[in-house]
Amino acid sequence: MENIKHLEEEIWQLDLKVDNENEFIAPYLIKAGEDYIVVDVGPTCGIPELEKQLKFLGVNKDNLKYVFLTHIHLDHSGGLGTLLKNFPNTMVLVHRRGVPHLIDPEKVLWQSSLDTLGWVAEMYQKPEPVDEKNIISINDKSFEINVNGTDFIWYETPGHASHHFSFMMLKNRIMFCGDSAGMFIPGLNDAMVPTTPHPYRIESGIDSINVMIQQKPEKLAFAHHAIRPNAEMLLKKHIDQLQAWEICVRNCVKNGINDEEDIAVELSGVDEEAGRLFRQSEDFGGLRKALVGSITGFIHLVNQE
Repeated sequence: MENIKHLEEEIWQLDLKVDNENEFIAPYLIKAGEDYIVVDVGPTCGIPELEKQLKFLGVNKDNLKYVFLTHIHLDHSGGLGTLLKNFPNTMVLVHRRGVPHLIDPEKVLWQSSLDTLGWVAEMYQKPEPVDEKNIISINDKSFEINVNGTDFIWYETPGHASHHFSFMMLKNRIMFCGDSAGMFIPGLNDAMVPTTPHPYRIESGIDSINVMIQQKPEKLAFAHHAIRPNAEMLLKKHIDQLQAWEICVRNCVKNGINDEEDIAVELSGVDEEAGRLFRQSEDFGGLRKALVGSITGFIHLVNQE
């Protein structure tokens, strides 16, 4: 079936092709014994495609055991309530801070997304409420779960969001890092770009990356949009990238450059990978919107100092 990639022995990537754009939003599917886990279901608008892909792979309401949410932003969790209508037995693991906003998404999750993302939120479509009985709240900074003999360890990784978790699949040492280590875009010659929306906290973000480095993962599974080897090298590279962005944006603001598009031009001079996305925006509209949002996060960060 189109837009399904078998990446590892027990892992698939399901490209939802949101807004007709590839390499943008793609949940992971993990097989654990006879059961399945979906990692980050994507937005409401992508659920019809996700359900077709799950059916094609033999996933049904009896064997989709868990949804693992790295965080609750619309492009990761927005379609959850819609999906669970057809998968009522599936349990959802999520950070404790995300629980109330899944149960009642109207004010914080939906309205704040409209204010921040504008037309992109409207494209994602409104999230439906999730029944509390389907939610498992993770209340600790780390959490271990065994699914039919497959072990996962979760680590709290704030920065991109205060309610962010990353988790490692121990048998193959793949770290599913959500948005805590940026975006990885194969279609742009493996460009790596920060995901730092307002309110981003760079100290927390770098601390979270160091937490992941300490676990010695072998591969990183980016929510946007690939699994790649050399995980520790990529994580260290991303720390350098974040620090370079902070310096560049601080210099821009100091010199009276406050427009995101103008700052993107300046960033292209110090970060060639971000420059690739900025220059080829016609083919990567959604990701470019995320790039602008990341610049906005750094502008707020600098202005608050």
